[in-house]
Amino acid sequence: MVARFAGAAQRMAEVFAGSPSVLASLPGLVAHGWRGPAREVRLQTRPWGFVPGAVAQPVRLWHAPADDEVPFPAAEATAALFPAARLTEQGAPDHIPSEETLGELFAELRAARL
Repeated sequence: MVARFAGAAQRMAEVFAGSPSVLASLPGLVAHGWRGPAREVRLQTRPWGFVPGAVAQPVRLWHAPADDEVPFPAAEATAALFPAARLTEQGAPDHIPSEETLGELFAELRAARL
């Protein structure tokens, strides 16, 4: 899988020209042999071991609309796979959940006694 990314740095630089965080990550991706993107492709294309549409339990997803690494429509598409999904917009624009988001998540878990 990693071999498929050989020579991809220039094309990625073109595609993500408007995304400074992705551009900043390119040298690391190249240095690590594209293992991160290759892993993501495997995770997204292999069977998950369950059918999302058959999950009866509520599913909660958190995502930042301003995330410049993973577009918000990708989170919406993932949420649409689950019948009882609720997608919460993370207030902070970062890819990593903010302290505020984590606080809300843990407060919700405590309230549900999980």
